[in-house]
Amino acid sequence: MAKKIIVTAIIAIFGIVVNFTACDNGTDPTGNDPRPSSPEPMSGKTAMQYFTDEGITTGWNLGNTLDAVNNWSYKSPIAEEGCWYNNPKANQAIFNGVKERGFNIVRIPVTWTGHIGPAPDYKLSQDRLRRVAEVAGYARKAGLKAIINLHHDDNENYGGWLMLGDAAASQDNLVQITDKFEKVWAQIAEYFKDYGDWLIFESMNEVHDEYWGWSQTFQNNPKLFIDIVNGWNQRFTDAVHSTGSNNTQRFLMYPSYGANPECTISDGKIYMAEPGQYFKLPTDSAGIGRQIVTFHYYDPSEFDDDYGVLANWGTQEEKKTVDDLFGKFKTEFIDKDILVVIGEMGRSRAFVNPDGSKMTQQQLTTATESRLYWVDYVFTKAKQSGLVSLWWDNGVYKPEFEKDQFGLFNRNTGKPNSDESAAIINAITGR
Repeated sequence: MAKKIIVTAIIAIFGIVVNFTACDNGTDPTGNDPRPSSPEPMSGKTAMQYFTDEGITTGWNLGNTLDAVNNWSYKSPIAEEGCWYNNPKANQAIFNGVKERGFNIVRIPVTWTGHIGPAPDYKLSQDRLRRVAEVAGYARKAGLKAIINLHHDDNENYGGWLMLGDAAASQDNLVQITDKFEKVWAQIAEYFKDYGDWLIFESMNEVHDEYWGWSQTFQNNPKLFIDIVNGWNQRFTDAVHSTGSNNTQRFLMYPSYGANPECTISDGKIYMAEPGQYFKLPTDSAGIGRQIVTFHYYDPSEFDDDYGVLANWGTQEEKKTVDDLFGKFKTEFIDKDILVVIGEMGRSRAFVNPDGSKMTQQQLTTATESRLYWVDYVFTKAKQSGLVSLWWDNGVYKPEFEKDQFGLFNRNTGKPNSDESAAIINAITGR
């Protein structure tokens, strides 16, 4: 019993130390600052011009890495690189491999939970900022552009604080959350203000009402929720610009409610709600040419309990759905010189049937062919519509997992993890 008490005490102390150090607010004690010593050159171009001139058409997500949250071994959840699906810490090899296979931009999702100090200052950990800068540096060295954001800070299961449902529930909650959001972004922007326009900031990930978007509360008053998202996008814009240097011209990326496409286009419709008409881009002193609209696209949903949806795709009606949606984004944004980036896009991989039984070899073959056809069609249509599309890669590629099979690369070597993944990569990049 005495040993158990001692061990428990040590674990408790260790947890306190971990969470305390995670919220350090000092300067870099090591002197190992990865930032440029002076402001890097900026192109002065609009986002559309920059992406066109740099040949940026397709990208990749470093998912389940800097956005991963350890919510079981510490007293309070903390974003901890390498704690999900045994993904290794980011390294130069994975970025080199992504570049070699034809991608030209990467999204580096970042969760800051556990690395933010208490109110009123919400000081960010210098260690966390430095690590994000190091990983962005891997992308730069590989010849890739990069996007960083606030990711699972909006997820209550991971100790998130950017909770839209809470903000919508009371004015006091809205004021407190908005204040924290603005101060966190001001510190991130300050840290990265001298980086060139190869580094893009995305305001948030998929903020929603904590019921994955379509609760009756949201449907009764979608304007309430989307207005808050619009307001946060404005505060994000103002906070970034206020830090000066290259941030006065920084390309900034904005999602709507849930990063849902129907909540972004003006005629979008979800069930009985009509949310799309409420999304608005912020007022930006840098002009609309440096603003980027973003949404996520996984239709038909790879999280559907009916695994059959994963095994077959490609009817004329299904393809027309893609054509019509992407066409609306082209008309509403691209044709008005506003860049659109599909920040997450992909199709998972089924290995089992809805009843849990293993698929037959023929079913596996059909599922493989259908997945490749979806990727080829959807990514090609995105390019034809002028949309830049980024594959969501969470590092998962194991037959024992029933869902979430999005991993394409071996994270240690940067090589495709299978022949099937290599074919998917080629379909994405058009090789």
